[in-house]
Amino acid sequence: MGLFSRLFESLTSPKKSNPPRIVVHDAFDGAIRVIEAPTSDGWHSAEEERRGEDFSLKVLKYILPLEPMPLALLAKSCTVDAGGEPPDDPGTKDWQAVFQSLFSSVSKVETRVSKQLTMTGTLMATEAILEGLGAEPAVSLCIRERRAVLGQEEFIVTAIGSPDAFKQYGPEIDQWFSTVAFVPMG
Repeated sequence: MGLFSRLFESLTSPKKSNPPRIVVHDAFDGAIRVIEAPTSDGWHSAEEERRGEDFSLKVLKYILPLEPMPLALLAKSCTVDAGGEPPDDPGTKDWQAVFQSLFSSVSKVETRVSKQLTMTGTLMATEAILEGLGAEPAVSLCIRERRAVLGQEEFIVTAIGSPDAFKQYGPEIDQWFSTVAFVPMG
């Protein structure tokens, strides 16, 4: 088959349907947006909303069932009611205390200054990576979390899973952290 025949064939042959490479997830009427949500097989997503005594919480979850534990990607927006105590500065967090219920022991805590994407710009944020032995199940656990505060709102991006899952799905975790955007309500 000649060059022109191959070119003409590619123009006239039926197109193969390729799944989209970028999927935008717009949750809670746009309050949380993931510009590049995970698209590989096996991911399940859920949106949960709850109200506390003086706050409201919106959580977008992407879960990949793995053994010995699933890999979870979370985007959370917590709004404290007017008059309530505003969220603490993430730079002053005791990260071991924040996650004490998930770890039986923590072997590593790293923190760094970061930025959190919003639909209008970026916010200064603090990011932490914790490693240790999980409380239940008692297996190696890794948590990466970024927190930013704006007025009465706290924006949180999290990945939780085994160190092996963090290695295997590192690009998807990085993509999650770089493309979750929040819409400040205030």
